[in-house]
Amino acid sequence: MRSPHYFAKGIAVLLLAASLVACSTSGIEAIGKPNDADVKKHLMIHSDALANKVTISDMRSRDVGGLLEVNLKLANLTSSDKAVEYRFSWFDADEFEVEAGTDAWTPVSLHGAQSVTVRGVAPNGSVKSYRLNVKGQ
Repeated sequence: MRSPHYFAKGIAVLLLAASLVACSTSGIEAIGKPNDADVKKHLMIHSDALANKVTISDMRSRDVGGLLEVNLKLANLTSSDKAVEYRFSWFDADEFEVEAGTDAWTPVSLHGAQSVTVRGVAPNGSVKSYRLNVKGQ
């Protein structure tokens, strides 16, 4: 029988690995219209200062010549102005990112309680889903 010491070391290693994975996250899943599963799936906030302050809504998509086209509203949930940047991430049917990091960040100013329409077109026909990344300027 192994000593309790081995068990404690095993737990410590698992906790360390879990904390490293948690720290490697590059964004915060936004909870836009607070618990909407579609918002959680399609919006990633890369700034603590913007968490719960911007959201997306009216998410629409269609096939245009074999490419996924996305149209959605990016909204400021506060009464103060927010200067943000956004870009799309595109994913294939297996949820692998397609052409990662090739889209440039696009700046946009959101006045208090304002929403703007954001549009994106997938880089190729293998794309089946998307995520809008948002960060502060």
